[in-house]
Amino acid sequence: MPNLRLQNILEHKVNKICTKMGCQPSIGFIRLMLQEIFELSEIDIDESITDGSMDKGIDAVFEQENEDGENILYIVQSKYFQNPDKSLDEQTINKAILAISNYVLGDSPINNIKHKLKERLEIYKERLSNGKIDIVSLIFITNGQKINPNLRSALDEFKDQQNGQLKYEIYYEEDLSYIFSPISARPVKKIDLKIVKDVGEGAKTFINFPDIDFVQGKVTKIDVYDLAEIIKNNPNIFHSNVRAYQSIRNKVNEGIAKTLCDEEATKQFIYLNNGITFLCDDWEIKPGNERVFIDNPAIINGCQTASTILEVYNDGKIKPNTTFILARIIKSKDEEVKRKIIISSNTQTAIKNRDLISEDIIQKQLESQFLNLGYYYERKKGLHADKPQDKIIDLEKAAQYYLALYLQKPAEAKNKKSEIYKSYKEQIFNKNITAQQLLVGYILFNKISEKIKILRKSTKNESTKSILGNSLLHLLPLFRSWAIENSGKFLSDLEDDLTVINDLFNEKIDSIILKMKKAIKDISKKERDKFNPQYFFKGSDSLERILTRKESRKELIDKKTKNHLELNSNNFNRQKDLRYYKPDEYSFDGINYKRITYWNDLFVKLIELYNKNNQLAEGNVDFIDAGSRTLLLVNPEEAEKKLRKKLKCGLWLLTNFNSNYLSKFSFSIAQELGINLRIRLRPTRFRTQRKYKRSKKRKN
Repeated sequence: MPNLRLQNILEHKVNKICTKMGCQPSIGFIRLMLQEIFELSEIDIDESITDGSMDKGIDAVFEQENEDGENILYIVQSKYFQNPDKSLDEQTINKAILAISNYVLGDSPINNIKHKLKERLEIYKERLSNGKIDIVSLIFITNGQKINPNLRSALDEFKDQQNGQLKYEIYYEEDLSYIFSPISARPVKKIDLKIVKDVGEGAKTFINFPDIDFVQGKVTKIDVYDLAEIIKNNPNIFHSNVRAYQSIRNKVNEGIAKTLCDEEATKQFIYLNNGITFLCDDWEIKPGNERVFIDNPAIINGCQTASTILEVYNDGKIKPNTTFILARIIKSKDEEVKRKIIISSNTQTAIKNRDLISEDIIQKQLESQFLNLGYYYERKKGLHADKPQDKIIDLEKAAQYYLALYLQKPAEAKNKKSEIYKSYKEQIFNKNITAQQLLVGYILFNKISEKIKILRKSTKNESTKSILGNSLLHLLPLFRSWAIENSGKFLSDLEDDLTVINDLFNEKIDSIILKMKKAIKDISKKERDKFNPQYFFKGSDSLERILTRKESRKELIDKKTKNHLELNSNNFNRQKDLRYYKPDEYSFDGINYKRITYWNDLFVKLIELYNKNNQLAEGNVDFIDAGSRTLLLVNPEEAEKKLRKKLKCGLWLLTNFNSNYLSKFSFSIAQELGINLRIRLRPTRFRTQRKYKRSKKRKN
């Protein structure tokens, strides 16, 4: 029977994506899954989705490095059922098997495949043959129920036939419930643990560990049934465990469940299982040694065992006084000692690199620093799931952006995430790292990402889309070099004043993206058919190649001659028609120039400057003639907001004027402030084309 609560959560999330992206529920579902399971960004999701006609059952394809540094090619097939009581059928499974055997691992012609998928497969097949992809992973994702055992047998047989080249995973409704269930970081306050007393001469209820410094420990025996009840009543008891439960489909957990369900084997369970470990602040053993009260308990080892016990218990297959398990109970109030115990206690199921460092003192200090800045640092996945998304700073993403921006290694940040926790760990998470540094990269990346999304939507050229999508992390160090440092600033200036990011970004980002695209165009010309944006940006030398690309003679000439006009306080009234010119640079002292792109941006800058010493209020300013319109409003209607820009003081400034008015307004403000405003103009494309046509006519 479907989990209706989960299905409602999924439906809400899918509908939200459909509204935002303008897509069908089937696409909304796969987008949600790629985001939550594989942590792909919106742009990476756009690149990976291939769903549509002639897709051969492949809904998404992408390459990603795993925790061990292996390059995995993921082939994804998804099914979003309106009736979640259904499951993947034989046709769906067979279609995916044929796609893998014919078009990925085989040599069948790919001419009759969707163009986008065809391009991807050509690249991936070449990388497979060159040994650059380690394994192919076939992924099935559905909101439905478990598949027929015969279909799983067919998948197992197909996998075995591929000689280690293929693995597969299936995500059902049951698995999605773990992904989308809310996570609470609040610990369990106290539990009452029943102890199984041994009888007979010399029998002991507890075995004591030697007391060392601030740590004490005991080993005892407990009833598996009682343990299941504790977990059921205290689901947050795993809050300090660095691993998430991996369900009975995990091989180790499957073996545990099999033993618990076997009437004879269950008697041997205490010998077959390593037991569980409780970490706590303190304990109180009751007289008679039959019960122990444990303060602030957490199961730090044995999460897989304990959770599997709960699943079998929920199926009604565990009875009291039939199966027992060893329990280690360790108490300490020393946080550093606890951290070491947590890490060293986890050696069975693979631990994610991110989880291993989540309890480091540096990570906890960063969490406190971010809190002071109004943000929530997610050192553990899902730690702040109940907080606003725009205020959550993810540990791994923050480290990626730092690696790209501060250490100038965007290719490594993009493709070698596992190295964040290995070779680059000390360079990132050292005693000098601050929340402000991580925040600079985070804010800047998010702004770049939003800009790139807009540009990708506005172009139909797939090559340009690919360049823009794959250049995201490279734009961080390019922004540092071409915007921050070229403006005579340092990253520390942005750390001290985060508002500087907005000003620099608005002023510089268009020219930086254009410059990057020109560099890529030159590089691709040299490489011709061999050039592929996806793999160019993976190259460790890609940033250096962009930065060292020489500007052409034409660009150098254009640099010198592009500013056809310069407005100043003496001549701005003489320019009758500025429709075909845009501001390019401005100066407040006639010496130092800064880039600007739009007239209304310059108008806003000057108004903000004026407001520093002159309190603005709702209404008009006496030296700016806005006609019958109100220049400044406190709370305009939504339609009116589109014609205005919000100032730092909260007022909405009317900016919907033509270039002639905005230039006059700018010089009026400059006169009030007593500054020497100069504006260098560049002709619009229309103006340039018109001049070219006129000169051509004269020649004829």
